[in-house]
Amino acid sequence: MPTPFYLGTASWTFPDWQGTFYPDGLADRDRLAWYATQCNSVEVNTSFYGLPAPSTLVQWVESVPPGFTFSLKAPRLITHERRLVDCKQESLAFLDVLRSLGDAAAPGLLQFPPDFTRAQNGRALAQYLEWLVGELDGLQMAVEVRSADLMTPAFARFLCERGMALVVVERTGTDDFFAAWQESAAPYLFLRLIGNDAKPLPNDRELQRPQEEILDRWAMRIAHLLDGDTPVYCYTHNTLEGHSPASLCRLRQRIHAVYPLPTWSPEMVVAENDDGASSGQLALF
Repeated sequence: MPTPFYLGTASWTFPDWQGTFYPDGLADRDRLAWYATQCNSVEVNTSFYGLPAPSTLVQWVESVPPGFTFSLKAPRLITHERRLVDCKQESLAFLDVLRSLGDAAAPGLLQFPPDFTRAQNGRALAQYLEWLVGELDGLQMAVEVRSADLMTPAFARFLCERGMALVVVERTGTDDFFAAWQESAAPYLFLRLIGNDAKPLPNDRELQRPQEEILDRWAMRIAHLLDGDTPVYCYTHNTLEGHSPASLCRLRQRIHAVYPLPTWSPEMVVAENDDGASSGQLALF
């Protein structure tokens, strides 16, 4: 079997994609189903603000074909507000949401703010992760840190030893951490291609600042990992080049040129219309 390779964007609900990525006239409720004919995974960011309602999760799963996955970001209450203190109940609720996705669950994403540091939060982080690993029960979890004292080979190994993976981020002004991730022997690569998010672009409709070198570099790295049977989860952001679906296609073409990828072209899933649930990312508890 081919090595698992999940390639998607960060969210699917951008209005600027209508008429460029999404066909003209496509209803908002059908965007996810259309998206899933083009990509086999998506990073869900609204779970950072509130966990999706059960009805929303059901509609998501019923809108995509087998083999599609969702990567949900942990609520900010856990990572940013309580900073891992007194948040076990909320964490278990997040894990329950991931479990409810079944086979459609990609690794969950624990993302910490830049001021979450080893010096100030290291003890809480270590205690929380030691507790969390005992609760995963088959779920995968990726951890993104942005403080220099946590972006270390030692922390990458700490995560790997517990079956987790350090998130690798391609962002302007952030050091390339790929080599340290490799040394940790993580079970999979979780990659976020963000680019220069400090300089917003005027819209999300088109390619505006091509990043040929970045795409070339990551295409070779991903192809090498897939050839070595390491699964990859990769998500492109609009801030990378201006239109993340275009970045995704450009990256996929480069990878396919050196490592043939299986075709992903499922039929669009047509689900029964349920006015009580939303197919977008905004329906919350």
